[in-house]
Amino acid sequence: MRHKLYWQIYLTVVSSLALFAILAGLLYQLHDDPPPKRLLHGTANLLATALPPASAPITEQATAFTKLTQEFDVPISFYAANGQLIASTGDTLNEAERRKTRFIQLRMPDQRLLTLSPPRHREKNFGLLGSFALLALAVAISALPLTRKLTRRLEALANQLDALAEGDFSARLPVLGKDEVSRLSSRFNHAAEQIAELLNAHKNLLAHASHELRSPLARLQMAATLLGEHAPAHLQIELSQNINELNELVEEILLMSRLDAKPSSLQTQSIDLLELCQIEAAPYQANVDGSSLFIDADPRLLKRLVRNLLENAARYGLAPVSVQISQTTENVYLCICDQGQGIATAAQPHLFEPFYRPPGTPEGKGGHGLGLALVKRIAEHHGGSVEYQASLGGGSCFKVNLKK
Repeated sequence: MRHKLYWQIYLTVVSSLALFAILAGLLYQLHDDPPPKRLLHGTANLLATALPPASAPITEQATAFTKLTQEFDVPISFYAANGQLIASTGDTLNEAERRKTRFIQLRMPDQRLLTLSPPRHREKNFGLLGSFALLALAVAISALPLTRKLTRRLEALANQLDALAEGDFSARLPVLGKDEVSRLSSRFNHAAEQIAELLNAHKNLLAHASHELRSPLARLQMAATLLGEHAPAHLQIELSQNINELNELVEEILLMSRLDAKPSSLQTQSIDLLELCQIEAAPYQANVDGSSLFIDADPRLLKRLVRNLLENAARYGLAPVSVQISQTTENVYLCICDQGQGIATAAQPHLFEPFYRPPGTPEGKGGHGLGLALVKRIAEHHGGSVEYQASLGGGSCFKVNLKK
């Protein structure tokens, strides 16, 4: 059984009822207070005057005792001073039963003894105890749906929180009643609306800013073309490189914005992963190893994933760059490795953060931008993951895990 809240509440209620029934039973067994000592002493003196003296014959004492107690409906035993039983009404208790049974003793002045035992039918009367048990059972049965109803709303809140964490910003909870859970649901809905508004504003800002950058970039590219051979060679190269980097950055920002805006949008089709990798690896002269393997994926996004990893290997690593494709019964693995110096241990946890620049990276080479961040986002978009692995022979490897 899972330790769910409604089971905890329910078991607490049932345990409390069980404890109540036990205590009620104990109180029922002990609810009669013993008679006061003065009353017992006075009753013993009264019986001593009504019965024959201790010196009278046993039969006479027994006859008088029987006449005196014939109207009583409780077992009464009459003992001589030496413990000899003179007479009794009802069942006589033996020594073992007398130790277990609560009874009243009346000691007469002449040391004769009368014992009054509770009726046997009363000891077997479980009516009140049965009522307590039925009450506990009834409350236990009725408590389950009540506690389940309460915790079902909390479970709905937890499910909506999971949906919100997965990118469904339309997740909302019904607000029922005016209790604490309804107030919590109302606050959750308000928080979800605020988060959705903030993210939409952020996405719109990125999208608009990226589109606005297109115009000055186009003008720069036209100016670079018009300059042509009139500009120094090094200036032409630098200008072209900067424009290409800006174009690539704008394209990556737009793609990231689209992925965030529609996290569940995939235009999947069956793709030969080996063929796709061979086409993308050709400009980088990378070796591709593996067999033909078809997977369901978005071809545009998968090309971007492979291209970004190859570009990262070519920019920060050393040739030769290799691409390895393998599979298991459930997963497909794409591993892209280079022969560079590898990545410092301190920098590895931050590789997939947007615009992360490892310490000591030259300004000319820039940071990682959104390249690896997009790789991670695209892999997760397909239900997979990506991780960095240091190569045993030196260099870096990025291993992408995709579902078949």
